[in-house]
Amino acid sequence: MTTVVDLGGTKIAAARVAGAKVLERRQAPTPRDGRFESLVEAVAALVAGWADGPVGVATTGLVRDGRLSATNPGTLPVPPDSPLVAALQDRLGVTVRAVNDAQAAAWGEFRDGAAQGVGSTVFLTVSTGVGGGLVLDGRLRVGPGGLAGHLGHVVAVPDGPLCGCGRRGCVEAVASGRALAAAATEAFGEEVDTPSLFRRAETDPTASALIDRAAAAIARLLADLKAALDLDLAVIGGGVGLADGFLSRVELALAAEPRQFRLPLRPAALGHDAGLIGMADLMVADQPR
Repeated sequence: MTTVVDLGGTKIAAARVAGAKVLERRQAPTPRDGRFESLVEAVAALVAGWADGPVGVATTGLVRDGRLSATNPGTLPVPPDSPLVAALQDRLGVTVRAVNDAQAAAWGEFRDGAAQGVGSTVFLTVSTGVGGGLVLDGRLRVGPGGLAGHLGHVVAVPDGPLCGCGRRGCVEAVASGRALAAAATEAFGEEVDTPSLFRRAETDPTASALIDRAAAAIARLLADLKAALDLDLAVIGGGVGLADGFLSRVELALAAEPRQFRLPLRPAALGHDAGLIGMADLMVADQPR
């Protein structure tokens, strides 16, 4: 069995994984006090008694040489270049390996989920934020600085809303759950969360148009990726990505692109466990690059 952790902006999950099966699972809220030490203690508490070998950590944010920085501090408030791997190794007394959570999930979907056996794929999680991972010719692409797959920060709307990463008009600033809730709250003059927006969209054209705008941004991103990398498949996950009707809206928007820029879409198969399962496999695979 392999011990792995999924460190997100809202929750931290720890699991014991064998093959593609999560055998045991623990979960706790993510500390959001901005103190790196709080994150380390929270992870250590969750894996207590399980750290009998190397531990893998799939985390939101940018992982470079074992150090964690927040691509968007609104998602995970952590000081830049926090020594995640070194701190956990000191605390747990075992080897620790860390990669971005969407990269780990992309590998999980490729190895055991919706993209199993497909050569070159993109995994997009459309949730509180927008993350991604790329598997190219059967290998996970991480990049020398860990930035590969941070597709939520590709510009979708030039001079659009300011994103927490510092750029304007990012896909995340238009299509994420946080962005949809903000746009809906402004449009309706009252606080509207994302699940409520999807319910309103069944009868309200304004709500439906906001979701269509988000779906169009995702479709445009996928068409650009097809042009750049000639991918075989896109897998869509996340709370927004798997919300009722969202994938069909993305497919409709993608169908408006010229044929050569379209690619097949599939819903994620591993759900919330994709990052855990992918990270467990990465602990033994000759990955990443």
